Amino acid sequence: MCGLLYLDAAGKISGWIGLHEYEVFVPRLQWQARLWIGLAVTFPFLAALMLGLGKGEGQDILETTRRTTITAPELSQEWTAVTAILEYLLRLAVSALGSLAFALAFVLVVSLLEKLGVRAH
Repeated sequence: MCGLLYLDAAGKISGWIGLHEYEVFVPRLQWQARLWIGLAVTFPFLAALMLGLGKGEGQDILETTRRTTITAPELSQEWTAVTAILEYLLRLAVSALGSLAFALAFVLVVSLLEKLGVRAH
């Protein structure tokens, strides 16, 4: 949603520059555009972090059950750090793709509704 709000603000800025009656609104719109783009970039990183928050609790129980039946070699600290980074990057990719898919679906639904003559005013 923040990306869509950024596009809205950027569109208004480009349309209103040069129109004297709207020049007083342009600085505020520029501030809003900076806010929305900052949030649009930050939120996928936070979402990826939050997707992994509850993950560790259930794995401890599963690993203690596995250890009693199957013995596995211990992993080094370096390998667990690399695994954690790779898992975070995977969650980040899922979060970013989900955000893009939502924005695309939103734009398509709004375009379809406009073609059908439905206006939200």
